[in-house]
Formats: sequence, C-alpha cells, structure tokens
Amino acid sequence: TDAGHYRCVVENDAGTAAKVVTLALQSAPVVAVTPRAVAVRAGQRVLLHCAASGEPTPSVEWWRDGEPLPEGPHVLPNATLLLAAATRRDTGNYSCLARNTLGSAVAHASLAVQGEPHRVRGSLVGIINTYELSVTTLDAGVLDDPHSGTTAVRSSIGSIPPAVGPLMRVLVAIIAPVYWSLAHAGGDAQSGFLLTRGTFQ
Repeated sequence: TDAGHYRCVVENDAGTAAKVVTLALQSAPVVAVTPRAVAVRAGQRVLLHCAASGEPTPSVEWWRDGEPLPEGPHVLPNATLLLAAATRRDTGNYSCLARNTLGSAVAHASLAVQGEPHRVRGSLVGIINTYELSVTTLDAGVLDDPHSGTTAVRSSIGSIPPAVGPLMRVLVAIIAPVYWSLAHAGGDAQSGFLLTRGTFQ
C-alpha cells in the first residue's frame, strides 16, 4: 500500500534539508465476532471475542437483542465480552458494533444458556399389590434446553421390594418419577399424589 513514511530531501550549494512525513490511509471499520454460536450450561463462563480494525482505530460497543449493554467489567480492554457465570437471562443475540469517522460495521453471535435443573428427592410409601413398599427413594430432575427447545426428564427410583411384582416395578419406576418431575416443573404439584394406594411425600 501507499501508507508509510516519506522523506523529502533538498540540496543546494549552501547545504541539505530534509523533512519526513507520514501518510496514513483511512478506512472504514471491519469487525468479526468469534465464536458465532455458543451453547453453555448455567454457571459456565462465556467469552465472545470482537476483532475490529480500521483507521482511525474504531470504538467498540456491545449490544444484546437490539439494546446496548451497559459498560462495566464484563467488557475487557481488548473488546472481548466476558460473562463470568452465564444465566438463562443472558440468552440472546449479541452484536459487536465498531465505529470510526468513516462509518460503522457490526458482527453478530448467538448465546443459548441451558437452565438450571429442577431437582427433587423424596420417598414413595404405601401398599402396592398388597405388599408394603416400606421406604422407596425417588430422585427426579428436569432440565430445559432453550437452544433446542426440548426438556430432558431424568429420574431414578430405588429400594423397590421384589415382591411388588415385575410389572408394577416397571410402572412405578417410570410413571412416578416422570409424573412428579413434570408436575414440579409446571408448578402443578400438590402435597403428594396417589399411585395404587401409594403416596408421594
């Protein structure tokens, strides 16, 4: 390019004189954000790197869902956006906007934060198929994934007496945790529910 330092020298019988000038070519900003799509679990750290170039050196500003982010310690000196512990509220579309006297440029990235799991633990007591359950432990959880729009239900049940019967063992192990997990996540759970004379506490 033509940008650089130029030296002009003149001479005559009386001597020599020189002058150095610097030529800088101005340019509009160019900006890029990496990574362009991020999916993390709640509590994880997120770094969105914004690389901007141009002459004069452009200023950089971060936006989320069309609104400017307040300045603070989450924007590092190199224009990287830092979320030390992401929450579901941080989910959205982020934009890095670079400006100088010749114009502006913007680059985008998306962030999806998986919600905190709803976890519950309890016991199933009562009588099933005329056999007393004693204390059967129930561990269930629900995890929302906003990136894919799905909900994962994970559950386990233990200490089921063998005398309850193979079929009822399967039904209790599947129905009870799934039902209670979904009811808990939807806010519809009551103090307990009945399952063939068994009660959840």
